[in-house]
Amino acid sequence: LFRSAGIAAIVVGRDGRLSGPRLIAALTDGITSAGVDAIDIGMVPTPVVYFATVLTGCGSGVAVTGSHNPPEYNGLKMMLGGATLYGDGIRSLYDEIVDPGFAARLGGIARGKVVQRDVTGEYLAKILGDVRLARPMKIAIDCGNGVAGGLAPQLFRALGVEVDGLYTEVDGPFPNHHPDPAHPENLEDVVKR
Repeated sequence: LFRSAGIAAIVVGRDGRLSGPRLIAALTDGITSAGVDAIDIGMVPTPVVYFATVLTGCGSGVAVTGSHNPPEYNGLKMMLGGATLYGDGIRSLYDEIVDPGFAARLGGIARGKVVQRDVTGEYLAKILGDVRLARPMKIAIDCGNGVAGGLAPQLFRALGVEVDGLYTEVDGPFPNHHPDPAHPENLEDVVKR
């Protein structure tokens, strides 16, 4: 699908779930077997994947993430040429993959390559170039052992904020509480802090 749209490379990234490394390996194998390069940006929050699709100019990416679902779930958030792939687009992609002639259509295609690229410095620089605090701040931040823990404290400290971090170590089973802030029970520790 990406190759037929003239897209030569796709950004891939993942969250901190335990299934992430296995899924990203299968994803990059599938992408490269279809003759498209995979730009692997590692374990990052989904917005960093979106940023990297613009930074690299490919406009396309896949984030392996369970988002706000429980730790045993995982999935894909996909962009194709700057647009989100969803609904009927995902169903069409599925139909093409399960079509018996799919593998034959890939025959003779030169395999793409996997390129490792760290974009977090450029992501932070972009934000730091746009944001200025009006006054000094001290915050408590609870990352719930989610993937944001690897970046959010660093970002706030770079902005000059005094950070009191809770559960900032990325840990896929979310041993302290689920990182979804939409549920009040997940905010109890930060409220107490």
